[in-house]
Amino acid sequence: MPGPDYFFCVAHEPPWFELPDHVEVIATGTYQVEGRLNIRDSRHTVGSGCLNISNFYPYLTGTAGSLYISELLQKRPTEGRSVCIFQYRKLISLEPIGAAAANYPYMRILGLHLGKDQVAEILASYATDLLISHPFLMPEGMLAQYANYHHVADFLVLTRIAVDLKVLQETEVPTFFETRLFVPGGVEFGIIPCDLFIDIMERLRPILGEFLSRHVPFAPHNAYQRRALSFFAERLGSYLLIKHLGWPTTGANPDGSLLLLPAQNVGYMCTLSESGEYRTFGHAGEAP
Repeated sequence: MPGPDYFFCVAHEPPWFELPDHVEVIATGTYQVEGRLNIRDSRHTVGSGCLNISNFYPYLTGTAGSLYISELLQKRPTEGRSVCIFQYRKLISLEPIGAAAANYPYMRILGLHLGKDQVAEILASYATDLLISHPFLMPEGMLAQYANYHHVADFLVLTRIAVDLKVLQETEVPTFFETRLFVPGGVEFGIIPCDLFIDIMERLRPILGEFLSRHVPFAPHNAYQRRALSFFAERLGSYLLIKHLGWPTTGANPDGSLLLLPAQNVGYMCTLSESGEYRTFGHAGEAP
């Protein structure tokens, strides 16, 4: 029966829900302690130095966990298998459980009391090897959306590195910038075939590593904006995923009609919330 073979929860603090025993927790930030799967144990270094993803965690945040998952999966059987990745307070559901968030497209808000049995039931309901969070359309395209919420200089530098490393062709940069269809979380959230996840994460890794070897984010001391590398990885990961699936980056068919997404592969990003609204790093309604 199709469904994930591996389950990982990326957490920089104790998960807000009890997890079934088969879920492996990837510890980041200050949540790392002896005996856990810690990103500081990554064997990949950044550039030619001796520092790894944990040393750059403030800039990478959850993407550091995704890179470590890719590293772990490469030591395990992956052919014909899939991986489910979620976060300390977010998971993906096949059904629209909870209530819709008024301040973020397609986000579902759950109460704080989600028991271990309920989480296990959600995870056991997965019967597909591909389940991504519901895409939405960016009105002005990827570059303009990023510039509206973050420092666009970081995006441009990272894009140039992606071209230099041939992850993107120079001729497709306008398409990347104008992409309207966006998958929240990119390949770092939901259920993805293992080999596809590894392929995309390992294409992102050298881009992020090259940036960290030579640059710092435009606003390195702003707790939110310094996460520029994670924001970029989410967007380029989404673009590469959409490209792999053969979906139009405009979100529309050649005749102009809206793309109908395959229901069996599109789920709902759900988050536990104290206030009933979606919050990121203490900011209500902050864009990803």
